[in-house]
This record gives sequence, structure tokens and C-alpha cells, in this order.
Amino acid sequence: MCGIAGCYNTRHAPNITQLGLHQLQHRGQEWVGMISSDGNHFFPERAPLRREGLVMHVLTPEVMRTMTGHMAIGHLRYSTQGASELNNAQPHEAQTDAGPVFFCSNGDIVNCGELRSLLRADGFTFYSDNDGEVIVKLIAYCYQHGERSWIAAIRRAKVMLNGSYSGVLMIRDRMFLIRDHLENRPFSYTVAKDGAVFFASETSALDIMTADYEGFNGHEYEPREVPGNVIIELAEGKVLEHPTIQGSPRRAHCVFEPIYFSRPDSTVFGIQAKLFRRKLGEALVREAHPEGDIVSPVPDSSVEAGLALSRVTGIPLEHILYRHHYTGRTFIAPSQKLRDYGVKLKFNPDRRAIPGKRIVLVDDSIVRGTTMRKLIGMLKRYRPAQITLLITCPLIMHACYYGIDMKGGLIAAALQGDVEAIKTKIGLDPHDRLYFLSLDGLKSCLDNPSDWCMACLDGLYPTDVSGFQAHA
Repeated sequence: MCGIAGCYNTRHAPNITQLGLHQLQHRGQEWVGMISSDGNHFFPERAPLRREGLVMHVLTPEVMRTMTGHMAIGHLRYSTQGASELNNAQPHEAQTDAGPVFFCSNGDIVNCGELRSLLRADGFTFYSDNDGEVIVKLIAYCYQHGERSWIAAIRRAKVMLNGSYSGVLMIRDRMFLIRDHLENRPFSYTVAKDGAVFFASETSALDIMTADYEGFNGHEYEPREVPGNVIIELAEGKVLEHPTIQGSPRRAHCVFEPIYFSRPDSTVFGIQAKLFRRKLGEALVREAHPEGDIVSPVPDSSVEAGLALSRVTGIPLEHILYRHHYTGRTFIAPSQKLRDYGVKLKFNPDRRAIPGKRIVLVDDSIVRGTTMRKLIGMLKRYRPAQITLLITCPLIMHACYYGIDMKGGLIAAALQGDVEAIKTKIGLDPHDRLYFLSLDGLKSCLDNPSDWCMACLDGLYPTDVSGFQAHA
């Protein structure tokens, strides 16, 4: 999972992109990358910029003074394919006889190993384990061996790619927005009256990028999703749409995006994450019939579900876990050791609100179980009468091959979906309760469940994943 932001045909493009990246920091906390262009030259001088750390520490005023131009792209990395190191940071670059091309992507390609072998045989050298480098070099390969048209090259590359990707390709004087035909990862853009274009992985970034922008003449921007069957070319001050060769007609939006990853104020795949999470909370009430003295969500992605559950049941909402907001997301830390350490830094229980209480604890998901085990241990120290743990995501039984770090260590898979065994493993007592929302309950919260990828829950992958190689 990564974050992309950028803009085209506007002054101060790098600075606007920086604002968007700030709003997407929850999608990647390891590496920051950026490149800009004035139509003739790339910036900074030794492009692209790729550095380890958070946006506020990397894109300092001194760094931003090295960036200029009317178009820019930025990237935040969260490691799924490839280690957390400089060579795997984005943007990735490929050389062609028409000049360098740069690419930022979000998602994972399933057939990376096969494509990397093809490109190596043609003389391409790889410096990373990341699939973003495979995509940009595949497009360069198709350009060199095709009709000498970037649109034709991207069309051909899209046919060869199996998996999930949302991305932006930049050459010296134009950019191309692309997305897999399944539309697995969110990717939105908007166009101002003056021709400026803003794009980002989530609309929460577009909110700040377009705020008070003169080109909207005081009107609210209208977000659009980048279609999976269209290449959007940004060139000569225009937005051009080029149809692609369509694969499967189905869509497969990642359901874990609105359950957990997306900011609550973002609209992804046409639904606002905040409202969707409230529906999940209401669905849990219908299935689990919880009883208790207080409802307490695990901050932050479970707050809306906890709020809805409290409203429907009448059980008072009370925060007993307080989050230290200067720590990042523990789920996307690159190692288990860092995830464990992050939990200790991130949460602090209100020890006065816990003793003797029947607590209805609401969380979005249980993936590996390590975070929840530590949270339960923290709460148990203060002797609650009972914990009813409600999870808004069904049991995660299968690996994700499309961009979320859920390939190994899944507690539900290891315990074969035995909820009582999971309950014991995470430290709940026999008189406590653990309930996962059912798959049918999740589907009841979606208008068109068949448009969603739930492979991590039901094992029904939208593409062939038999040839997946994580570090080919």
C-alpha cells in the first residue's frame, strides 16, 4: 500500500503536491519521493528525489526550493514487494531514446517475476525488488519495440500486467494516469476551470490540494475516478482520454481500503469511508447483539463503527484507549519487532475508566493478532468485568497479492478460522466474547458486492495468482 499525489498545469506544482502527500501519510511512512518538470527539465537537478522518512522531515523548505515547474508527482512508500531501502523507493526511472521516464505506483503486480525475466533478457537492469520498476521498464520496453507512441506502449503494457496498480507516468512534457482494469486501488483526479489537474490516491488529499485554488472560482471541486479502461494523458494544457484494450469486464475494488486504510473523510470507489464504517457498526449490532456498560472504539479507524454501534444499542460511547498521534500506523511498519514496539508507544489505556466495566471494544480487523494481544493485555491489567470484542472485518483467511502486507502470519488462517482459539490466542478469558462480522454482513453494507475484491476473506481472487513471486 502506497500513496500518490501530483498535479499538472499549475504554478507551484511541487508545493501543491507536497500538501497532498501530507494528507496521505497514513498510506506510507517509510520513504518519500518526488519529481517535477517545467516541460524542459526535471527537478531536482539529480532527479528523482527519494529519501527515507516522513513528509514533514523530508520535504523541508530547503528541499522544496530545489523543485519547480508546472507538473509534479510524489510518492509515499509502504513496503509490500521489496525491502524498505532506497532502491525500492519511488519514483522509479527507465531510460529510452526519447529521454528518461519516471513512474509512481500503488498496488502489487502478480506476474512480476515473469516480466522481470523478459525485460532482463532484453538488456534491462534492475536495481530494486519493487514492481513499480518492472512497470516503468515494461512500458519503456513496449515503447522501444512498438509503434513509438507512449499511448500504444502503455496499452500494450496494460495487457501484459496481472494484478493491481494505480500509477502516473511522467516524461519531460506530459503525464499519463493509469489504473488496472479491476480498479483495485483508489485513484481520483479533478480538473479546474483553468485547466489545472490534481490527482491523488484519496480524495482527502484532493481536499487540501484544491482548497482556495482560484481555478475553481469558489466552487467545490468534483472528484472523478481514473477509469481502468482509459489512459488519461495530461499534455499541452489538455486532458485527453484514450481507451485501452479491456480485459475482464468486472471490477474488484479492495474492500480493505474503506474498512481500514482510507482516511474516514475520503471517498474511495464512490463511497465515503466514514459512512461505510458506520454501516459496519450497525451490521455488527444486528449480528452480535452486544451488551455492556460502555462502547469503546480502538482509534482511529474504528471510531465511526463504534459511534454507530453506540447510537443503535444505546450503550454509552467512552474512549478508554487514547492514541499518541505522533506515532505512525503499526500495521504498516516494515517488521514485526517495530509493530510490537509501536503498539506500546501508540496506545495508552484510561486506567480509571476500566475497572469493573463490561467493555464493548470495537476494532476494524485482526490480521496477525499481535497488536490486539497487546491491547487486550493492557486492558486486562486494570481488571474489566468483561470484554466483548467486535471486529468489523470478517476473518482474514487468505493472503493478499494486490498491495496489502497480508501474505503470512495470518492468525485466522493459522487457527483455521476457530474463533474460540483466536480468542484464547489474543488473551481474552472464557467469559469474554469475540465476534467477527460475517461475510454476508459485510456484503449487506455494499450496494454492489460483486464489484469488490474480498479475496483475503473468501479466497476468490479476481486474477490468477498461481505464479506470484514476492522477490523474483
